Amino acid sequence: MVKIVISDPAEIIEQRIAEVAAYVNKSRRALVVTGAGISCSGGIPDFRSSDGLYNLVKARHPGTVLKGAELFDATLFKDVNRIKCFYTFMAELKTLVATAKPTPTHKFLRNMQESGRLLRLYTQNIDDLEAELDLPAVQLHGTMASVKCTLCSASYAFSKEYVDAFRQGEPPICPKCEAIGEERSLLGKRQLAVGTLRPDIVLYNEEHPNGDKIGLQQCSDIKRRPDLLVVLGTSLKIPALKKFVKLAARTVHNNKNGITILVNKTPPTKEWEHVFDYQIMGDTDEWVRMTEAKLEDKPCLTAAWSRIQQRLKQQQLQQHSNDDEDEKENQAAIRLKKAAANEATTKRKSTGQTTLDNYRVSKRALSTSKPPSTKKMK
Repeated sequence: MVKIVISDPAEIIEQRIAEVAAYVNKSRRALVVTGAGISCSGGIPDFRSSDGLYNLVKARHPGTVLKGAELFDATLFKDVNRIKCFYTFMAELKTLVATAKPTPTHKFLRNMQESGRLLRLYTQNIDDLEAELDLPAVQLHGTMASVKCTLCSASYAFSKEYVDAFRQGEPPICPKCEAIGEERSLLGKRQLAVGTLRPDIVLYNEEHPNGDKIGLQQCSDIKRRPDLLVVLGTSLKIPALKKFVKLAARTVHNNKNGITILVNKTPPTKEWEHVFDYQIMGDTDEWVRMTEAKLEDKPCLTAAWSRIQQRLKQQQLQQHSNDDEDEKENQAAIRLKKAAANEATTKRKSTGQTTLDNYRVSKRALSTSKPPSTKKMK
C-alpha cells in the first residue's frame, strides 16, 4: 500500500498524486463508494462536534441518556423517550440537508459519469445530494428526501409540515392509514391499526427493504469486471459493505492495470492493508482538487503513466527472477532426494539387507512348500 498524506509538502506527494490521477484517467469501469466525509463541506457537519446534532438533541431531551449510535438503531422504537429523541434529531438533520449543497467531490463524480468512467456509485449517505446533480446512486442506507409509514410502507415527500412535527418529538399519523380508518368507520367496520411516519432510512439492526435488489446490482457490477475502486470519506465499518468492498477489490486486481484507492481523513485498520493500493489521508475535496489539476496536465499524466508501466515491468522481471530461483531450488532438492535414494539402494545391495518394502510373498511358494511334520515322537 502506498500512503499519501495530503498535508505533506507538494514535492513529496506530487508524483504519487499524479500516478493516482493517471489510473483514474485510464479507467473505464470505476466503482465508487462514498460516506459522510464527502458531504461535510456541503453544509452537513460532523454530528459529534461540540455544536453538532447529538449535543443539540441532548439539550432538548436532558432526561434521556442516549449515545449517538443509538439514534440510528432500530431498537430505539421500543422506548418512548428514545423515539422522541430520534424524531427531534431527524428534524434538525432534515433542516441541514435542505440547505446543503453538492461538494466538489460530488461534482467530480458527476464528471466521471459524463466522461464514461463511472460504472456505479454506492453511497452510505442519506442526504440525497447526488440527486441535485442528477447523479444516479445506489442508496445503501436510504434517503432523507422522503418519509414512509411504519405499517403500510406508504411513502411521502419529507415536507416542512413533517419536519415541524418531528421537531416536537411526535411521529405524524400516516395519511393512507388514516384514510382507510375513516372509510372503515363509515362502513361500520372495525378499526385497524394505524401507522406513523418515519424517515425513509435504514437503521442498524434493520433489514433494507431493497436489500435483494441492491445485492443483484452488486453482483451485476462485479461481473462487468471493474478496473478501478475508489472509496471516499468512510472508514468502512458496516459488515455488509466491507464484504462487498473486499470482493470488488479482488475483482479490480484481476485486471492488468486495476487499482484500489481509499481517501479518508482517518487511516484504515490493518484489515485493509492489502486491499487498497493507495491510501490517501486527507479531505476528499482537497484530493479532488489536486487530481483534477493533474487530469488537465496531459504531459504530467503521460509521464506518470510511463513511470507506472516501467515500475510494473521491473516488478514482473523481479517476479520472473524469483520464480526462476524457486525453480532452481526445487530442482536441486529433487536431485538431492534422488541421490539419497540411490545411495540407500546401493548400500542395501552391498550388505544383503532386505527391508519390508522389498519383501514379497509368492502364493506358489506357499502352496508347493511341504507342511511341517505332524508325526508324534515315540
